[in-house]
Amino acid sequence: MTPGARAVVEAAADDYRITTPPEEQTPAGLADRIAEYLASSGYDIRPDREPAA
Repeated sequence: MTPGARAVVEAAADDYRITTPPEEQTPAGLADRIAEYLASSGYDIRPDREPAA
């Protein structure tokens, strides 16, 4: 993961934790927020691809 992508992921996670009440937070919700941030930042998201070794 590039440093830029890592920064986007961290920003998305922070935003999710701040704006979503704790009782409504879920792993799927966090993953969706991260995907939204990455896509809006121009990153290509391909969940069918195997992670790099």
